[in-house]
Amino acid sequence: MPFFERKQKKNQNFGDSTGTGHQRSKSTSTIQNVSKRRIYVNIPLPTTEVDQYGEPKEYYVPNKIRTSKYTLLTFIPKNLFEQFRRVANMYFLFLVILQLFPMIGGDVQPFLAAMPLISIISMTALKDAFEDWKRHTQDKNLNKSKTTILRNWQNVNISTNDKSRRKFLNSIFSLLGYRIGENLENKVSHTSQGGAIWTESHWQDVKVGDIIKLKNNDAVPADMIILSTSEPDGLCYVETKNLDGETNLKVRHCVSSTNSIVTENDCEHSRFYIESEQPHSNLYSYTGVLHRPNPDGIGDNIIEPISINDVLLRGCVLRNTQWAIGLVIFTGTDTKIMLNSGETPSKRSKIEIETNFHVTMNFVILFLLCLGSAIADALFFIQPKSSADVFEFSKSNNSTAWGSSFLTFWASLILFQNIVPISLYITIELVKTVQAYFIHCDIDMYYPKLDYPCTPKTWNISDDLGQIEYIFSDKTGTLTQNVMEFRKCTINGVSYGQGETDATRGAKLQGQPDSENSFDEIDLEAEKQLMLEEMSKLFDNRYISSNLTFIDSKLYCDLRAENKQSKAIQDFFSALALCHTVLVEHPDENNPYNIEYKAQSPDEAALVGCARDVGFAFIERHQDTLIIELLGERKEFTLLNVLEFNSTRKRMSVILRSPEGGVILLCKGADSVIYERLEEGRQDQLKEDTLLDLQVFANEGLRTLCIAYRVIPEEEYKVWAQRYAEAASSINDREEKIEEACELIEHSLILMGGTAIEDRLQEGVPECIATLATAGIKIWVLTGDKTETAINIGFSCNLLQKDMLLIIISASDKQSAHNQLSEAMNKFFGPNVEDCNKSSKHALVIDGETLKYALDKSLKHLLLDLGKRCNSVICCRVSPLQKAKVVALVKEGLNVMTLSIGDGANDVSMIQEANVGIGIAGEEGRQAVMAADYAFAQFRFLDKLLLVHGRWSYIRIAEMISCFFYKNIVWTIAMFWYQIWAGFTAQYLYDYTYILLYNLAFTAVPVMYLGAFDQDVDGKTSLDNPQLYKRGILQRDFTKSKFWLYVLDAVYQSAICFFIPFGLFQNGSSHANGLQNNGLSDLGTMVAGAVVVTTNLYVGLNTMNWSWLCFVVIGLSILSFYAWVEFYSLWYIGFFRMDLILYTEIDFWLTVVICVIFSLLPRYAVKYVHKTYWPSDTDIVREQVHVFKKGKTKKRDIGENNHAFTEISLGNDGDSNRTMVVDNSRMHKDVHDDNSSTEIPITTSNVPTKPRSMSKLPKLPKLPRISTLKKTRKDSIRSLDQLFHMDSGKRQSFTGFAFSGEESSFEGFRQSVYQPKQGQRSNTFPTSSSNKEKSLNSVINRSLYMDV
Repeated sequence: MPFFERKQKKNQNFGDSTGTGHQRSKSTSTIQNVSKRRIYVNIPLPTTEVDQYGEPKEYYVPNKIRTSKYTLLTFIPKNLFEQFRRVANMYFLFLVILQLFPMIGGDVQPFLAAMPLISIISMTALKDAFEDWKRHTQDKNLNKSKTTILRNWQNVNISTNDKSRRKFLNSIFSLLGYRIGENLENKVSHTSQGGAIWTESHWQDVKVGDIIKLKNNDAVPADMIILSTSEPDGLCYVETKNLDGETNLKVRHCVSSTNSIVTENDCEHSRFYIESEQPHSNLYSYTGVLHRPNPDGIGDNIIEPISINDVLLRGCVLRNTQWAIGLVIFTGTDTKIMLNSGETPSKRSKIEIETNFHVTMNFVILFLLCLGSAIADALFFIQPKSSADVFEFSKSNNSTAWGSSFLTFWASLILFQNIVPISLYITIELVKTVQAYFIHCDIDMYYPKLDYPCTPKTWNISDDLGQIEYIFSDKTGTLTQNVMEFRKCTINGVSYGQGETDATRGAKLQGQPDSENSFDEIDLEAEKQLMLEEMSKLFDNRYISSNLTFIDSKLYCDLRAENKQSKAIQDFFSALALCHTVLVEHPDENNPYNIEYKAQSPDEAALVGCARDVGFAFIERHQDTLIIELLGERKEFTLLNVLEFNSTRKRMSVILRSPEGGVILLCKGADSVIYERLEEGRQDQLKEDTLLDLQVFANEGLRTLCIAYRVIPEEEYKVWAQRYAEAASSINDREEKIEEACELIEHSLILMGGTAIEDRLQEGVPECIATLATAGIKIWVLTGDKTETAINIGFSCNLLQKDMLLIIISASDKQSAHNQLSEAMNKFFGPNVEDCNKSSKHALVIDGETLKYALDKSLKHLLLDLGKRCNSVICCRVSPLQKAKVVALVKEGLNVMTLSIGDGANDVSMIQEANVGIGIAGEEGRQAVMAADYAFAQFRFLDKLLLVHGRWSYIRIAEMISCFFYKNIVWTIAMFWYQIWAGFTAQYLYDYTYILLYNLAFTAVPVMYLGAFDQDVDGKTSLDNPQLYKRGILQRDFTKSKFWLYVLDAVYQSAICFFIPFGLFQNGSSHANGLQNNGLSDLGTMVAGAVVVTTNLYVGLNTMNWSWLCFVVIGLSILSFYAWVEFYSLWYIGFFRMDLILYTEIDFWLTVVICVIFSLLPRYAVKYVHKTYWPSDTDIVREQVHVFKKGKTKKRDIGENNHAFTEISLGNDGDSNRTMVVDNSRMHKDVHDDNSSTEIPITTSNVPTKPRSMSKLPKLPKLPRISTLKKTRKDSIRSLDQLFHMDSGKRQSFTGFAFSGEESSFEGFRQSVYQPKQGQRSNTFPTSSSNKEKSLNSVINRSLYMDV
């Protein structure tokens, strides 16, 4: 190892302080006095920490957890309180109370008056109870889990039962003037006779200060400090899958000074105490200090720092370790997993918020009805001659017109109460529960590799999925697989690595000149064999894996040369094999040379894995010794310190002692961070060459890192090690002090080279993004990658397209950011825009440094205005906080519906900020999933979630709520018409049982069916026609104007349903049995029957999917009314033989039929005219699907029509391709109102002379010719001035190997790479010329309603 053998510099004068050079060495640093928790082991509590009874002053929460909301005692009061927080429930409770007064409520029984409210409250309570019962069951199973606790030993940190009882008795006796005294010295005995033993107990019995013994594969019951393990070096391996979702094992180590604790006797006689920070939710941070008496009794206590690496957190599982002993520091709700298990921010759907307007308007209508009735009653009261003077004996109770009208107002409030639907909210909850179930059961969004379906975690915002206008996406692990492959590297200015990335292959398939000149055709298999042959000439690599990602035979040729480059290669790969924190696993016990690496990040595993395959294998970690095999030679290095990676440092370093005795620092990190710390005045040419290579790697879509080293003089290291140990021992501001110490050693680095790792796109991402863009959704990518890498990924995933002009904003100060943003607005979107800029589509690329200034209050309006005018936006090098600020800027500034999607902990803030948050269950853990509203495993599932389930939910909920208000208004206004003949005395028209059952039985199920099962088009057609989604973005299905139209329709139908029966039966008729049908009960039954039939059929008329279930639901709902009349008339005296009076008369049934016809005829006529002459986009697609299914159209009929038609691919049905013909001339104007759609050209079989609904649209461009791939070079289609740098004002062509997935040639390539499973939908384009027509048909459907 050349650089390990170099002599250390000795020209610096350092102090004589000694140190062991180990990060866990003992220190005598002073601990600052801050708020902290002290836990004592076999040490009496100080008198300052006990009360007058000898009890510990500090109380610790028990380890028994309860995630449920209710208990048996609190369920009824707490649930009632939760439900009556709704204004509607309070309103109905007020009405029930009013009906208790006879002068207002009349003769209505209080129980009957309260029945609707009781039913709704009971149904909601049952639902809440069932959900809470499931939580109770989970809590019980977890609390009863078994663990091993040290018993027959006194834990001085908690109160004993004896002491608690004594304290209670003392408090009782003190009230009587007596006091029980005790000596405090007797309260702190720390041992019990008989000796401590390990005892099996439950998790709920674990307390702070208990000593726990875990065995292999045991779950950790509470947060605990590791005292010792079965491993000689004090290490243990832990799986944090239940905590953060990461499956890779992590290394934890015990506190050095307690490593000797093995038996129960050791636990009983060890004496120390822990100073711990208070509980907090940060999973990756812990600060504590262990104080242990000096063994020789001389000097101060030994103080040892404790970090998160010395702690096992509740929910983790011990792996590959025989046993581990720990001291409990946090229990129950104080543990980190419980502090992180809080619910995501409460979110309300947009429709739910807008429903408040409808409810308010219903209250206004109710108030007007009551006020009108009160005024009319007063007018009747003051009439000089009235029959009331003779017959209404109660008139004397109201001696004035004002008194009579006052009582009439409140009585009318009860009479017309149903105009506000009491069952609306519970119906919405039930419907959204069904919708969430359908989403969860969708097999198309199930990912078998992880056995993970789409999981709704917030059920009440499913309709928001149908209104999303902006999507904010992370890149790594969200758009990409987060499975890293080491592809290339640069060492000492020489680039290594053959093969092509997704980006370079796409560029070559497009015929870009730069790509064809840069890469020649390479037979990778032959190159791989040649590399293995060259390797075998040097040494026998026993650890090489079968899946080689780094291939270049030139590397071994340079290694054999034994020159400067050969030494540089050895240094470089040795650094990769040593600078890490990975764990070694042997999956095959019979093959010791088959090793796998488990790392905290896939990047680190890829780096160490490549070093192994090249011949620099990391073999084993034994205590603080790293064992590696370098080109067949075994070497051991002593690990002195690990300076860990975090998002602030953006680098990771290790300090080693080489076998030759020198101290070396190895550092890897982002190029910007490493270059800042390189030694000045040295390696200038190498820096420039390496930076150029890294630029090329980034242009190929690869993730880059720099590798550097430094030889540290022994004296300098001793001084630094002492300072680092003191910083690590600090209990206050430990992280900041450690960072300051790291800065003191990570300088004057020597550059070794750089690495390039490929993170490939997930399957189906380009097709999904193209579909979402066609639907009118704008996508912003927020990533931490460099600008060049982000741009390439943007092209590869269809976010950026070849005809876009990229506006790059890069500023170093606030003024520069303002100038560039203003110039971009004026140059590309101002009044004097150049023609070339006006016709271009634009994409904005901005970095995190510029965002820091652009998000300022004075500049954010410029950023927002520029961003909303661009088709795509990419934000590079952004922090998690900046991601959330960008989402908030768009959501609040534009008042649009936003969705954030990510997979890592750094995405949680933006997921919670957006209206809808999506978590990807991927490689970076499950913190994003835990904070999200919906979770699935692959980005490509997003199109179905939004375009199918989201659009369905929005349409269903919007129509259901409108129909709900409609049917209640019809029912209520009919009673108002009757008041004209009742003298506005608040007389009931209907029997009270009708009023009770109207919303509970007679009309409840059809609207629920509409909200849960209705479909305008099926899921396949929704995906084939993503432009249909734009109605949700424009919010065309739930508007105030629609509400008022439904109100007018309801008023008209109520008049029909009342006046026709009233007019036909006002004189009545007699039967042979002497019964007559001119009573109030008869009239009320006729009107109620007409209303029930009309409203149910009206809901059916608005239902778009008439299945057999729809017929059954509506039919049974109508029959339920007449069945109730039949049943009710058999036993209720007021309805005696009502069935014989009405059901036997043809006039009754004709009246119902006439009412229904006259009520629904206007609505039917309007729908017919609208669908015939002004069809919506949905109407056109539905019609064409219907015609296709019936087989009534043929291709030869296309030419006979004067309108343009387009064939739409409906996917595969068996072995045949299904297509349908769409009349382009009938495309509705709605879909052309959104400027955010991505232009994808279409062709037509006929150009109409003057289309009816597209007459104002410009001529549609033709689809570029789709041809087969040719090996000959062709000119690039890309614009020559595609990039515009606002900081320099220069245009330039994009020289990187970026490509647009829009081109059919690349789609053919992608189809060959991503082989869809049988039956899986594929949006790729065929590449053969014979399939040109099919390729055309497959893209037509994305362009039906495009804004040209």
